[in-house]
Amino acid sequence: MFRTLQLARTAAVRNAAMRNVRMYSGNMYTKEGYKAAQEHATVAAETWRKISLYVALPTCIIFGYFAVKNEFEHIHHLEHDPPKFVAYPYMHVRNRKFPFGDGEHTLFWNPLVNPDPE
Repeated sequence: MFRTLQLARTAAVRNAAMRNVRMYSGNMYTKEGYKAAQEHATVAAETWRKISLYVALPTCIIFGYFAVKNEFEHIHHLEHDPPKFVAYPYMHVRNRKFPFGDGEHTLFWNPLVNPDPE
């Protein structure tokens, strides 16, 4: 049965292509079809609104809370145990000064996580 329907549809598409006729799916271009599509769109939009408000928003808040909590723990750890600086010869090579700040630190230099070579 499925193969028969598939062959019939293929034949219809081939005939439409030969006649340069566009085939539309469904009955969207009738008043009933348009009204049904509007009702379906209204229900679908309401469903996604509920999913966004009751699932996505609380999930983002919960995961945001845990991310901020872990980040504050990490910052607290760095304040008490800063990373050890190893002065490799290829680090902090400056051929000319940076055009911002004091010229020795990059734009995103952070004294908490980036040790000063001096």
